Amino acid sequence: MSDLKDRRGDQRTPPRSRIRPGNRLGRDRGLRFSDLRVALFLLVVGCVRVPQPVVREEVHRPEVWVDAFSPPGGDGSSAHPLKAVPQPVPAASIVHLRTGLYPGPFVLGDGARLEGLGEVVLTGEAGQTVVTAANATLEGLSVQGGAIGLEAGAGVVVTRAHFSGQRKQAVVVHGSLSLSQTRLEASVEGIDGVVVDRGASVELSSTKFTGGFRRAVLTDGGTLTLRNVTGEGPKTLVHAIDATNVLEGVRSVLGSGPALFFASGTLRLAGAELSGHEYSVQLARGVDATLSNVQARGALEGCIAASASKLSVTASSFTGCGPGGALGLQDCQAQVTNVEITSSRELGIFANRGTLGLLDVRISKIAADGEGALGDALHVRDGALVSSLGNLTFTDLGGSGLFASSFAEVRLASVSVERARTSALFVERGAKVNIRALLVRGGAGPAVVVPDKASVDLESLSVSGGNEMPIYAECRAGATVVLGRLESTVQQLSSLCVTMPRP
Repeated sequence: MSDLKDRRGDQRTPPRSRIRPGNRLGRDRGLRFSDLRVALFLLVVGCVRVPQPVVREEVHRPEVWVDAFSPPGGDGSSAHPLKAVPQPVPAASIVHLRTGLYPGPFVLGDGARLEGLGEVVLTGEAGQTVVTAANATLEGLSVQGGAIGLEAGAGVVVTRAHFSGQRKQAVVVHGSLSLSQTRLEASVEGIDGVVVDRGASVELSSTKFTGGFRRAVLTDGGTLTLRNVTGEGPKTLVHAIDATNVLEGVRSVLGSGPALFFASGTLRLAGAELSGHEYSVQLARGVDATLSNVQARGALEGCIAASASKLSVTASSFTGCGPGGALGLQDCQAQVTNVEITSSRELGIFANRGTLGLLDVRISKIAADGEGALGDALHVRDGALVSSLGNLTFTDLGGSGLFASSFAEVRLASVSVERARTSALFVERGAKVNIRALLVRGGAGPAVVVPDKASVDLESLSVSGGNEMPIYAECRAGATVVLGRLESTVQQLSSLCVTMPRP
């Protein structure tokens, strides 16, 4: 009852409105503006179309099955394949080839794809181009015979292929070609492998060249990108003129010419194993080259021979190079860093004219076989400018550690020479040599020899064991030697042209 009375009491008192007569007009105006904003929002939402997700329609590519062993009259289906490849291969089609031998020539339309299922061989007769393609793909095929195995226009992709038996070239690239997981075999001695036209480009990866190719990859004015490419038998793996070249992880053995040859253009070589060629790398006519992680051995004439070029060699090793030296530099701008040279004939590094910078270079076991052989670790002549900011180590030499001649200029920070048969330092014919610290151990003859008009400035000379004397200078011929500090187990003979440190 008390609750009912309370509710009745509430009803006797009229509810008090929060809206006073003075603010009713403002409230009505606010409501009208609010209603207007809602209406405008609904109008905009109704006019703006919500973008619908784009649904890409799948392009149906016609598929054709071909089986050389099928009966005639097939319709190209998987159950009833054709007996021969349709010619020309329809554009944008996928042609599945089952095991068999298919005579060419073949022309691939735009967007066509040839796919081998099993042992599939495309053949061509003498004088023919077996496959001509542009904007097309070949996968899992062998191409045999013909004058040319493949002529590639723009946008050609070849994967898991084998080329052999061509009479002229295995592949000719007029546009652009990507070639991977492929083997190219020179059944005919002396042909070229992949020939790239001027302005064309090729990318080779996981590809191997075998047999007697004259030049496995050849271009004049093209663009080469090679990754994990191997040559076993080609005379030259790459021959490139005026080209843009990027090589990574290449390997070449058993060739008789230069493994890699470049004239003009640019070269970026990162990772190479080169063995048994005439030269490992030849550079000429202004190549701008960067070489790193190169391992070269057994080059008959020389490991790297460069002429009138700019090059940087880092983190590399050279073994058993021929009489031209591990690095033979003619009129070059070169920087050599973190390089090891061992067991070479006659020369380690040869610099004739040009400039050469050295840092952390180790040279050992340079032989002087036969009469007149040199056996020098570093041989500099004809005005070459050589400098080093780091330590150089020369060991077991048939000749000298450093030989400078013919107005060469050499400035070195620290040099260690051990067991040099002729001398640690031999300077002649107007050459100038400045060495901050020269350490000589276990050599024969004088440690430093200056036989005629030349000058040597040694801030510090240390000689121990084996040498006849620290310095021999022919004063009457114009030799001059400035010596800042001397430590020696043998006495230095007095000489008018040798400035000795004060006692």
